[in-house]
Amino acid sequence: MSISAIIVDPEDEFERSFMLPVATESFFQKYWVPAVEELNLQWVALFQDGTDVESEDIPAVLGEVSQLKEWARSHMHGDDLDHMLRRLELLETELPKAYRRSGTVVYIG
Repeated sequence: MSISAIIVDPEDEFERSFMLPVATESFFQKYWVPAVEELNLQWVALFQDGTDVESEDIPAVLGEVSQLKEWARSHMHGDDLDHMLRRLELLETELPKAYRRSGTVVYIG
């Protein structure tokens, strides 16, 4: 299994095609879960079981993504670090774009 971000109830082609890969289940368990526990992250902890994210939640979610980036830089190395940073940067840049219309909800899980 893997964790991705998708728009709930898409209304147009952009929304239907919106999908951000977050992590495979094994990668999430190996790296994301220890970071969540160490940093006491509230939003990212919900990604494993799945959660809806609304536009007003984005600052908090991206704040945790930023913390994860710093954690990764100090706890990971090599290809795993590069992979983690690419996924986190993808969330930072692309997730806010999902909220083009009022009422958009993104499911991450």
